Amino acid sequence: MSAPARSPRGSISFSTLALVLVGLACTVLIAKRATAEKDVVNLLADHGVVAGTDTAPATAPTAEQAIGTFKVTALNGKVIPLHTKGEPAILMISSRTCSWCKRALKDLGQMSAGRPLPRLKLLTLEGAGEGVAMLAKEKLTGAQLIGPAGSSDQVLLTFRYPGTPTFVAIDRNGRVVRTLPGYPIPEEMKHWYAVMVGDQDVP
Repeated sequence: MSAPARSPRGSISFSTLALVLVGLACTVLIAKRATAEKDVVNLLADHGVVAGTDTAPATAPTAEQAIGTFKVTALNGKVIPLHTKGEPAILMISSRTCSWCKRALKDLGQMSAGRPLPRLKLLTLEGAGEGVAMLAKEKLTGAQLIGPAGSSDQVLLTFRYPGTPTFVAIDRNGRVVRTLPGYPIPEEMKHWYAVMVGDQDVP
């Protein structure tokens, strides 16, 4: 005995339900994508920092919002906050294979002449330990070596910053003051160096 034929009305209802479900799924994906794109901070945007001041306005993004991660791993393996409250800093995003990063560190080594750089945070994409040799080669001391907090953060940072180095000036409140992508010319690097050694709060 053959199976009873499905009624046309039932077939139409099933097809309609399938289309509705597909439509809802597409709507959710589009909404998630729009939200993700909205959350991405444009580091090159003018954040409204007033010339002559040493802090960014409340409308400027925090370092965590700008970089895309709240925690980093220190050289000793401990997971720590990206920004130390109350301390201005220069965050340099680098990579072990980045020739321009090494050139920038060489310039800093010549400028410092052995003077420590306590406000430099060297965020090496491959991990904090990879920054040891890079600093030692240029006889740079005092900098904080950090890396991604985990594999997911490493992937995020690697794809978000395809070009290294990237320098990010962070004020004492943890907000982004200025961003400098790529290799800075020596004249520009002098302004950032002054913050690294603690002579001033913003470049």
